Formats: sequence, C-alpha cells, structure tokens
Amino acid sequence: MTEQERETAGAVRSTNVAHFLAPDWTQVAQRAAGALERIDRERAVVQLLVVVPDDEAADSVSRELRLLTAAHGVAIVPVTSSARAGRMLKAGPAHLLVGRARALADLLPDSTLKLADVSAVILVAADELEPEADALSTLMAEVPKKGARMLLAADATPFVESLLERYLHRARRMADSTPEPLPLPEGTPPTISVIATQAGKPLAPLAGLLDDIDPPSIAIVVGDARDEGRARAALEALGYPTDSSLVAVTRGDVTLHTALVIFAGLPDAAQLRAAFGAHPARMVALVTTRQRKTLAERAVGAKIVPYDRTRSARAARAREDATRAALQQVLDRGLSVREVLALEPMLTEHDGLSIAAAALRLYEEAREATAAAHAAGREELRLEIKARADAAAAAERAERPKDNGPPRKSFGDRGGRGGPRPSFGSGRPSRPSFNDDRGERAPRGDRPERSDRGERPPRSDARPSFGDRPSAPRGDRPSAPRGDRPSAPRGDRPGSSDRGPRSDDSRGPRKFSPRGPRKSP
Repeated sequence: MTEQERETAGAVRSTNVAHFLAPDWTQVAQRAAGALERIDRERAVVQLLVVVPDDEAADSVSRELRLLTAAHGVAIVPVTSSARAGRMLKAGPAHLLVGRARALADLLPDSTLKLADVSAVILVAADELEPEADALSTLMAEVPKKGARMLLAADATPFVESLLERYLHRARRMADSTPEPLPLPEGTPPTISVIATQAGKPLAPLAGLLDDIDPPSIAIVVGDARDEGRARAALEALGYPTDSSLVAVTRGDVTLHTALVIFAGLPDAAQLRAAFGAHPARMVALVTTRQRKTLAERAVGAKIVPYDRTRSARAARAREDATRAALQQVLDRGLSVREVLALEPMLTEHDGLSIAAAALRLYEEAREATAAAHAAGREELRLEIKARADAAAAAERAERPKDNGPPRKSFGDRGGRGGPRPSFGSGRPSRPSFNDDRGERAPRGDRPERSDRGERPPRSDARPSFGDRPSAPRGDRPSAPRGDRPSAPRGDRPGSSDRGPRSDDSRGPRKFSPRGPRKSP
C-alpha cells in the first residue's frame, strides 16, 4: 500500500478504487477478479460492465478474464458490434459485457441491454476514453448509483481527474511504487529494440526474430508461470528441445554475456536490472504500442529504438561480422608483448571486454576518418578532371573556323521543283527589261514629292493603244498596233485540228475600234 492509499484509507473506506498502472491486460484481469467473484451465477442478467477504449482491447480483456479461476461459470460477451451483441443477448444470458462505451450505449434505446442489476463498473485505460466521453456519460447515467466502480489508467490526466470527480467520488488511489534508478553499465547506454505485438500474443514475431538475428545464445524473460508455458510451447514449435542449451526461459535471471535477451511482454524493474547486469549483445522487447511509453519510463537511461529488419540492419550486421573476422585474424597471428603491457594497467579498473570494446571504437573511428579522406580525394580528383575537360573543349571551340554554311544556289542551279524556269515557246519574243534606254534611276530619297512635280510630261515610250493611231516603238523593237495583226482562224491553231472550223470564220479577222488620244489630268 502506497503512502497516498494509506492517507485515503484512514479517512473513508470507499468502494470505489482507482489503479494507476501500465496498460497490461493481464494485470487488468487480476484487478477485476474480486468483482467476478461477487457475480451471482444463478441470475441470468448483466451484473458487470467493463468499458475499454477499442475493440482490440475488448477481445484481449475478455480472453484474459476467461483464464481466471474466478471466471468459472460466468458468461462473458465481448461487445465489438452492437448488432451482433444484441442478437447474442436475446439468444442467451450474459453476466459480464466488455466493450466500448459507444457500442454498449447503442444497446440501450431498444432495451436490449438493461442495467438495473449492474453491481460494478470497471473503466479500463481511462486515459484513452476521452473520444467517447458523451457515450460514457449516457452509459453511466443508466448504471445504479449503489454499485462499485473501478478505474484503471496509466497516468492521472485531467480527463481522468474529471472522471474520478464525477463517477468515483472519494475513490481510493492505488499506484505502483516509483521505480528506483537502474544501474546502467559504464560507457554507451544500453539499447532496447522494440517490436510492436498484439495484446495477448507477445511471442507471435518470435520465429522471424530468431531467423533474422540467429544468435548463439538466447534468454526469454517472461512475467509469470502462464507466460513461461507459452514461451516453452512456442520454442517447441520452432524445434528447440526442452533442455536446449541455446535458449533459456527465465523470469529474471540472465546468464552473463548472453547474445540476445527477449522480453516477452512488459518487463518490470527487477528484470531490467538483471538484464543490464548481464551485458547482453542485444535486447529486444515484444510489447504493445500502449506499453512502449511505460517501458521507456521504467528503463530510464536506456535507449529505446524500433527494431529494424531493413537492408541497412543486415548491412550493419555484415560489417560487424567482418570486424570480428578481422580481429580473429589478428589474434591468430599472435600479439606482441608491447600491446599486452600497454593495456595491462587498465585491467585494474576495467574488464578485458570493455577494453577491447574501446579499442574497437578507436578502430572504427579511424576507419571512418580514412573513408572520409578517400571520399574527399575522389571528389577533388573528379572536379580537377572536369575542369581540364572544360578547358580543352573551350580551346577547341576557339581554334575552330567559323562555318557560315553552304553557298546559296542561284535560281538556275536548283534541281527538282526549283530548277530552271521553263520557256514559253520560241516564237514569243522576250520582254525587254523595265529600265532599257532609261538610264539609271535616281534614288528614292532624292526624288521630289508628287505634289511638287507639277504637270507630268508625256512619256515618249508610252504603251501604244490598240487602235490605228501610230505610236512610237518600245525600245528598238518595232511594234504594230494590235488591231492590224492578222488573226488566224481558230481551227488552224495548233492543237485544235480535231475541233474543225468555227461557224463564224467568214467574218474575217476581228478588229478593235480606236480609243483616241489619252486625256491629260
């Protein structure tokens, strides 16, 4: 009995009790054994309610309660679904219900669940019941006030304090004694790897763990005789004989320098103290997610890390094997007297394994420094090679002559569709250039504006009209009026021999009337 419990017991002896302990369903079931003994087996009514935070906890707590001797003859129903639980309650009697507050409250409206005969209520993991506070309030309003009530929580949070004030007035508080500081080994703090397991099945990952590590010696630490039987059954299933020297099942004692220590469940302070004193190579705890915080509180000073089964962990173990092989080679070659005499004075304060571990740390630090120096040298060499390659490429571009591309081809030199322009017949004379007999034209910038030119003089090389009016020839080529040109009949033109003569060929050549002189503007 703690000091706080003594003070409360001296004042008023209340039927309401509050236990502050780790979330271990085995201990929860043991705390509920007294309430199970008071159940009347002859009455087929619900007499005890156990409220838990989730469905997984409902299954686990129900399983642990059935293992108790006090549960003989008690009908225990886990309520993970209100519909299924309602059907079961109608089919047969139930003395004890275990479930979430919401699932239990859903059975009240249609009178499937009647709480008039409930004599005790147990709130398990009360610090996790806050999300269903409304459903819990509805449920507790239907419970008779005269019944006993018990609360179990890991910490006295503000929500837990409000529950104590509202539903467990003047409750006796019972808490585990504060654990004493554990004696930690000198040097590096011990490391405990954590594997999350399901409640009630702490040894489920045992086979994979042993296959992954393959230690030469194993110690499995259990809490009670029932867990010890489960551990031995699991080892027999894996092929280990009962009296095997490779593995030992213990409740606290650990052989010195054991390769692997496995905590099957949440260890107490005595078990942690014994494990730390054995100086094992590795320690692994198989606990639930809820129990991890309690493990960190009990193993004060130890390093709690998740167990890593990834490639990096296997690579680390391979490096450790290579280091041990290198040390074994040195030992096989023999040590000189100088190394032994240099380390002999340290044996008065440290054992040989600690001195070897310190030497191994110095060796690993020197190896890491050498690897870092090699990496820096490789990076410097890479940058130098890259700089030289860039300088050579720049010099090559500077010496290379400029290339303006292939010469442009003239119109007549193009092949295919861009070849020489075809002629339009040998009988048609080519048109003279526009600047024939005109001389050089003045630049556009020296020309006067059209408004300053005045009257436009008549051009001597004006294009002749199509009448009979004579006109000056264009250039040196005589040009006859279009109207005086003879016109052959359409039928005599080339390419129209098959068409025959036109019906109006007797009209003769067509003539155009003269237009007359052009009027000046």
